[in-house]
Amino acid sequence: MRKLLFTILLFAVLISNAQTISLNGKWKFKASNTLSESELLQSDSSTWDQMQVPGNWDSHEKYATYVGKGYYQKNFTVPQKWQGKQIRIQFEAVYETAKVWVNGKLMGEHVGGYLPFEFNITQEVKLGETNSIVVMADNSYKRGAWWAWGGISREVRLVANNDLRLVYQHIASIPDFEKGEINFSIKYKVENNSANTATAQIFPKIKGIDIAPVSVKINGNTTNISEIEFKHKLADFKLWHFDNPNLYQLTSELLVEGKKMDVAEDNFGIRKFEVRGEQFYLNNQAVRMNGVNRVHDHPKYGNTEPDCLIKKDMKDIQSLGCTFSRLMHAPLSKNLLDYCDKNGFLLVEEIPVWGDDDPQSFPNNPVAKKWMADMIERDFNHPSVVAWSVGNELRDAVAPWENKALTKDQYGYVNEMLDYVGSLDATRLKTYVTITSYRKGEIGTEPYEKVDFISMNSYGNAPVLAQKTHQKFPGKPIFVSEIGLSQIGAGSDAELSKDLVGYIKELKKFPWISGVSLWSYNDYRSNYKGTPKSGYREWGIVDAFRKKKKKAYQQLKTLYKECEE
Repeated sequence: MRKLLFTILLFAVLISNAQTISLNGKWKFKASNTLSESELLQSDSSTWDQMQVPGNWDSHEKYATYVGKGYYQKNFTVPQKWQGKQIRIQFEAVYETAKVWVNGKLMGEHVGGYLPFEFNITQEVKLGETNSIVVMADNSYKRGAWWAWGGISREVRLVANNDLRLVYQHIASIPDFEKGEINFSIKYKVENNSANTATAQIFPKIKGIDIAPVSVKINGNTTNISEIEFKHKLADFKLWHFDNPNLYQLTSELLVEGKKMDVAEDNFGIRKFEVRGEQFYLNNQAVRMNGVNRVHDHPKYGNTEPDCLIKKDMKDIQSLGCTFSRLMHAPLSKNLLDYCDKNGFLLVEEIPVWGDDDPQSFPNNPVAKKWMADMIERDFNHPSVVAWSVGNELRDAVAPWENKALTKDQYGYVNEMLDYVGSLDATRLKTYVTITSYRKGEIGTEPYEKVDFISMNSYGNAPVLAQKTHQKFPGKPIFVSEIGLSQIGAGSDAELSKDLVGYIKELKKFPWISGVSLWSYNDYRSNYKGTPKSGYREWGIVDAFRKKKKKAYQQLKTLYKECEE
């Protein structure tokens, strides 16, 4: 079997030359599924409620169960010094469908609740005067068993750029251990918002390396993608590893006729994550890793993911002996990714295509492709991200559980999306999370050939199910991306069942099991079938508020310690 080598040299693009104004804070808010958009836009927003941004309306008692459209309004002023700049409004995330109006004019619509988007509002804003923005957020779309928190859930800002800007810089590095060198490549996407053709130079800088500048000729109102490659001695760098997450710094300046148009300055890490036969290797060492899933959910914070919660949760998860997980069925927040980069935690990221009735699971789906492309563009440079997943637990809706298999459309979706992911990012592993591989899935009806490793969820006899999967689909690592046996329960004495403890221990014996991840770290709000009267799915080893560690918490910590010995 061919050896798959995967490496990331990373940064998260922050345009430090751009000027920004935060629009976080108090916004006016009105929930309505009956008024037309024109009626809302003409209404007196001074009579509306107030809502914090970032925030979720359903974290407030008045709107705790409201589903549908919520309208946000805020006034803002653009400084006169932004004259001649390209002015954009950027949203980190709005759940789930959003529309944006500036001074009464529709700027556009965005579908997808976990990824950023922006609109160029240069022609609509009035400098030095009061401007109005209205955002419609609709949380009617629901996937999975987690709560569909509604609202503007992450940061909002105004950004002013020059006509030429760096849209992204994607950095890859492949350490060659035999030659003792690193093969670097940096890909730049440059946007020209003027009507004139421009010739620009990009000057990349990494301490200790001489890098030739990149010359870019870009026509008016177009984008250009340019790439450079170079080598350097491996001995001059320390690799990124979950035990030693070493980060370095890259600075890139965009100049036109000697004038600085844009600049990016970011951290990056160098590492190689690969599959060899039936095992994972990180930097030439075989690794088998433990994990626990984490739902982006908190009774107070909803799914807004404040830094304090990220730090507390992830430090606690790491203290259990966890280093690897597909934490959640949706793109993760940027601050969570940054934490994992700096503190050494490996991640599989996934788009929210889930279950037997998912409307996105058909071939050549432009919505799912956009979600995947946007996620990869945003997160390409994070060294903590080692794989992309195209979906979770797709299966036929009619057949009894023991006969579940992918439908023709679902198979076509997964098969095509794996190819698409490979075209977007050849530096990471590809996977899909299955519960049909050990049921009626067979070669030809499961995307076995195109996944780099098999991810399977188990809520039954995991060792038996894993062996069935391995027998039918040999030669690749199997990651038990979720393991559980019914809900743990709410009380302090709630514990992992004896069967589940035994299953986790037994899985350790199989050399082709690359890791196990318990569902889940925290209890989480839900209205999915089987949810207790509390309104929370009590699968967590801690409660939803993170105030109570259940007996299951210490059990898992002991189990994972034993698995390392």
